[in-house]
Amino acid sequence: MTARPWLVLLGAYLLGSIPTAYIVARIVAGMDIRRLGDGNVGAKNTLESVGRLAGLVVAVADVGKGVLAVAMARYFSATEEVTLLAGMCAVLGHDFSLFLRLQGGQGMATTVGVFGALFPQETAVGLIALAIVYAVTRNWDLSCGIGLGLLAMVMWIAGQSTLRVLYAMTLLPIIGVKKLLQVWRGRHVAA
Repeated sequence: MTARPWLVLLGAYLLGSIPTAYIVARIVAGMDIRRLGDGNVGAKNTLESVGRLAGLVVAVADVGKGVLAVAMARYFSATEEVTLLAGMCAVLGHDFSLFLRLQGGQGMATTVGVFGALFPQETAVGLIALAIVYAVTRNWDLSCGIGLGLLAMVMWIAGQSTLRVLYAMTLLPIIGVKKLLQVWRGRHVAA
C-alpha cells in the first residue's frame, strides 16, 4: 500500500476519536460525561444525563463521523477495501478515542453513519426495524441488535458482495464487545 491509504485510515481514526459527547457535556453542563450516567461517551448517555438537545447534537455528530470517514476515503479514490477499513477505523476511533486515553463510546451512532454511507437502503430497513422493536420492547440494546442484525441479512438477500456482508457482520460485534468491556470495567472498578 502507498502512503495515501494509510493516511486515509489514520484520518478516519482521528475523526472517529473526536469525543463529541465529552465536548458537548463539558460545554452544556460543565461535566465529564464519563462520570455521568453509565459513563459511556456516546449519544444515549448524553441524552439521559445532559438532555435531549445535547443528546441529539452528539448523535448527529457521531453519525456524521462515520459518514465523513467513508466520504473521505471515496474522495481520495480509495479502493473498496480501504473505504471499508476507513469506516471501521472511525468506529474504533470513537470506541477508543486517542483524546480520552482510549476511552470512548460503544460506536452505535458512528456505525450507523458508516453503514448509511455504504449501504443506505439496507441501513434504512435496519433502522425501521430498530424503531419498531424499541416501540414494542423499550429495550435499546435488544432493538439495536435486532435492527442492525437484520441489516446484514437484508444485505445478503439484496445480493451485496460477500465482502460487504462479512464487513457488516464483523463491524456489528464491536458494539457488543465495547459494551461488555464497559460492564467489566465498571465491575472491576467497583470491586
